[in-house]
Amino acid sequence: MKITPKQYAVALYESIKDKKEDKAKAVLGEFVKALIHNNDISKERKIILEFEKIWNKKKGIVEAEIISANDLDKPIVKLLNKYIANLSKSEQVVSRQLIDKNLLGGAVLKYGDKIIDGSLKTRLNNLKEEMVK
Repeated sequence: MKITPKQYAVALYESIKDKKEDKAKAVLGEFVKALIHNNDISKERKIILEFEKIWNKKKGIVEAEIISANDLDKPIVKLLNKYIANLSKSEQVVSRQLIDKNLLGGAVLKYGDKIIDGSLKTRLNNLKEEMVK
């Protein structure tokens, strides 16, 4: 039976979640040996991604993308992170900012399975549809 990256990630999380750093490092070393033994070391990237999802969910951390037409100032990014934290009821937001020149202005926020489109392009399209009605 093949073990999926998600199964590996869950096993790793369960193995280290209550361990101190030195014990967690030892468990991680044994985990890597098991991957090599099972010829699954090539799955390491997918396992890490799955592990990050599990870790963040358990620790109340939300990953987000802030997409805007231009680079946003730090106070604006901080405000948007706080907004996302309130919406998602999370303790911490880890965001990355992306630039999309096609947006014209405003921003699109993505976190979890949610998208909040506050872009100028979308607003103009909505206005156009309302005017056509």
